[in-house]
Amino acid sequence: MDVAVIGGGPAGLAAAWRLVRAGARVRVYERREVVGGGLRTDVLDGVRVDPVVQLLGSHYRATVRLAEEVGARGLIVRAPGRDALWRGGRAHPITYGSVGSMIVSGALPLRLKLRLARDYVPFLQRHRKVLDANRPVRTAEAGLDRESIAEWGRREVGEEFSELLAYPLLAAYHGAAPEEVAAGFYHALAREGLGVTVYGVTGGVGELSAAVVRALEGAGAELRTGSGVQALDVTGDGVVVRWPGGETRHDAAVVAVPASVARELAGLPAPAAEWLAGTRSAPTATLALLLDRPVDADFFGLSFTRREPPGDRLAAVCVEERKGAGLVPEGKGLLVCYPAPAVAERLAEAPPAEVLDFLMPAVERAFPGLRANVVRAKAYRLPEGIAVFYPGYAGHLARFDPGWLGRRLALAGSYLVSPTVEGAVRSGEAAAERLLRAA
Repeated sequence: MDVAVIGGGPAGLAAAWRLVRAGARVRVYERREVVGGGLRTDVLDGVRVDPVVQLLGSHYRATVRLAEEVGARGLIVRAPGRDALWRGGRAHPITYGSVGSMIVSGALPLRLKLRLARDYVPFLQRHRKVLDANRPVRTAEAGLDRESIAEWGRREVGEEFSELLAYPLLAAYHGAAPEEVAAGFYHALAREGLGVTVYGVTGGVGELSAAVVRALEGAGAELRTGSGVQALDVTGDGVVVRWPGGETRHDAAVVAVPASVARELAGLPAPAAEWLAGTRSAPTATLALLLDRPVDADFFGLSFTRREPPGDRLAAVCVEERKGAGLVPEGKGLLVCYPAPAVAERLAEAPPAEVLDFLMPAVERAFPGLRANVVRAKAYRLPEGIAVFYPGYAGHLARFDPGWLGRRLALAGSYLVSPTVEGAVRSGEAAAERLLRAA
């Protein structure tokens, strides 16, 4: 069986690996010059930068299994897990997911702490059977997908729930505001977070992608970078993959690109294309700041609320030398900055200099005088963005029928499972399994 995998992000790499292990011949087409998608690491003046994905969670079981299979499990190291929330003009230490930390942290007002302990944690426990971030359809079946987490939180817990808990998590990790995200999906994330342990990847998350690539090439797979596939022609005996200046025939294909890119791909069956029109994404950009000294902070991630500056511009800042992944040489510092959802889409299309000029004053508000220590800055634009699981999306997902694609096509992407690396990996594995069963 000869299979084309279109897209070299986590979903495409996971699909390719599952296919190769089953004995298929595989060619991966990636339109960028490097593979990895969000699971990539850049090098900035000798310092390694994770510009998109920062951490893996202990519930990323498929991702860890993939790392084990390609001989990279040893790269995954436990991160300290210490974070902070900006409130009242300063950073308050907090460990998200740790009930004990949230109770003693000055980040949260007493009233909210009491409501969390009395109402919200018991709510998550009562609904634990349907709260699985990797099976969001269950939240639709339980009626938890109809409203946003902002609506639910204000009604059931209070305004501070949305602003001090939901917003910092969603803005930093998913590029979306509470008004844009389904209550059920947030509850699933929160339940996972109650017992989560976080991990970094030694040398950067791109090392995990590189390990998968080495394993694929060692098994005979071919990777073709700089190949932006534009169309698929499904015939009775195969799939013709077309890109500018060339085409190749395969027995089958996995389309493992963001939903916004898949929508533009000619040749998808009409029902699948129509379903893809119901997906949404949050375009964004990130900014890396290389410093001539370490950052004076005892936390890794600093999140901001939108109630006060610099949260009007910044969602979060990550202190990379505090991740425990060996990215930053001694004596140096590195910040990766994530914009607030309200401004992210504009920055995703802005020139790099504009991203720097817009975010730097906000960074300096949290870290006064830091501009003088910046020796290099680089902006990373992500116009495809992050999949948004909006109110009603779990119901939309339940209506997806893989049969629309026939026996020779499969879709893969985090938008089919969960907007995380784990969701992408699981979707890639599922797409590969579907084609193998149909062969």
